[in-house]
Amino acid sequence: MFLFLIILLPSALAYYLISADDKAVIPVALTGILSAALFCALKAFFSFIYRVPSASFLPNYAYVLFGQTLVPSAVVYLLFFFLSKDTLLFRIKSCFPLLCSFFAVYLPYHVIAGSASSYSVFELFLKPVLYLMMLTSASLCVRFVFRSFGENGRKMKIVWISALCVILLVPAAVETAWFIGLPFWAWLVPWAAYVLFAVCGYMNARKDDLLMRSPKLFLPGFKKSGK
Repeated sequence: MFLFLIILLPSALAYYLISADDKAVIPVALTGILSAALFCALKAFFSFIYRVPSASFLPNYAYVLFGQTLVPSAVVYLLFFFLSKDTLLFRIKSCFPLLCSFFAVYLPYHVIAGSASSYSVFELFLKPVLYLMMLTSASLCVRFVFRSFGENGRKMKIVWISALCVILLVPAAVETAWFIGLPFWAWLVPWAAYVLFAVCGYMNARKDDLLMRSPKLFLPGFKKSGK
């Protein structure tokens, strides 16, 4: 029952590590796993993560956003970014392997420990895909955010920071809509759109080694551009 939940993120991480040119990212992945183990231990000892659904969107959204996505992601990556002695380029490239290895442990723990007895299709199948798409898209945006600071003008900085914020905010909204029992189309349609845009961004970015500089790369049929 838990097979897809448990193997999706590790499989994506394994594919990334095998295809990576710089094998120095392997210790980065191990750092993510150890960080997740620490987070899970702190959760187990000092909190109770099972929740009873309520009809209020915002409190549930805040819980999912800060407890499961934004805070863990920010804490783990920013600590690595500022404590690492590696080059800036390597720290930027480490975003995906670090956070993918982290959520490969942290996500199954949250799903299994946060449910009373039964598990839904969303938790076992849709949520892992949602988080993988979030990590893939966010890692792309992180690269473009740093690249935008090497260019003149504020426009692209604002554009890419905004795109990164949207990417990090949407998964919690989708999960909250499912959690509070909204009609299935209220969360399934945004889930499908989010996955589609993330896949398009990944496929388009592979075409020319990140020469594209517009968030339109997340749209189907986007044509590469040198600007």
